[in-house]
Amino acid sequence: MISVLILVLVVISVAVAMRGPRTSPVEVVSKGKDGTLLIDDLNDGKMTIPDFDIPTSSYDIDKFTEKDGIITYENGQSALGINVNQNRGDIDWVKVKESGVEFAMIRVGYRSFKTGLITPDSKFEENMKGAKEAGVDIGVYFFSQAVTDAEAEEEASFVLQQIQGYQVTYPIAFDWEFAIKDDGSINEDSRTVNCTGEQITGFVDAFCKKIKKSGMTACYYADKAMGYEKLDLSRLSGYDLWYAEYQKAPSFHYDFKIWQYTSNGEVPGISGKVPINIALKSYGS
Repeated sequence: MISVLILVLVVISVAVAMRGPRTSPVEVVSKGKDGTLLIDDLNDGKMTIPDFDIPTSSYDIDKFTEKDGIITYENGQSALGINVNQNRGDIDWVKVKESGVEFAMIRVGYRSFKTGLITPDSKFEENMKGAKEAGVDIGVYFFSQAVTDAEAEEEASFVLQQIQGYQVTYPIAFDWEFAIKDDGSINEDSRTVNCTGEQITGFVDAFCKKIKKSGMTACYYADKAMGYEKLDLSRLSGYDLWYAEYQKAPSFHYDFKIWQYTSNGEVPGISGKVPINIALKSYGS
């Protein structure tokens, strides 16, 4: 029995040696007959995910490098960015630019998770003007709590109206998230608590379709759980994904164009913590 075990270990060791060091953050182990894939995820191990016939991620984990808390990707066209809203207070955009930040995703507004009312971000105009004057490329986002396709379209119309007169070179993003309590559970008092994955996919599509029709770049925000467990990504492949995962390297099977790698970054010119992103395609002016 011992000799058999030794033989098995030797075979495994040889197989690993022949494969060489891992470069892909997601490796497909097997394909199921039920429309699923078994994958080996760099950060989360083996997991079963939906099998969508859409472009997959091809990023090399060896090209993600970290220095002083800033992660870069060596592909010749990546850019460092942040996303901000009124909670960041007054921002010194000149210092932000001098620190190496190349783009900012600026919140236009949000919908209340209780009342459903749309509210403009109180720092939107100030941030748009400050970023532009400092030479920071601009993208925008809306924090949605839509519960119908019509509300998502209303949010897109609101954003398009608010950005008139501004040069937006990065995407217009739709950020739909469940309202979460301090303990991490979904807030039962939220108007979105019973929304299904099919419905949420419809909201994303309705918003992004209107943005894309206007000639702008449409984008949607999602983390791994939302991407695998809720969204039908096959319906959203015409829009860029802004992907959130707080790790040293992102591990998502399907293609994404912006990666948010922390919500607790520190950037000169901004008081408190700020999310930091990498754009993995060229958007800017």
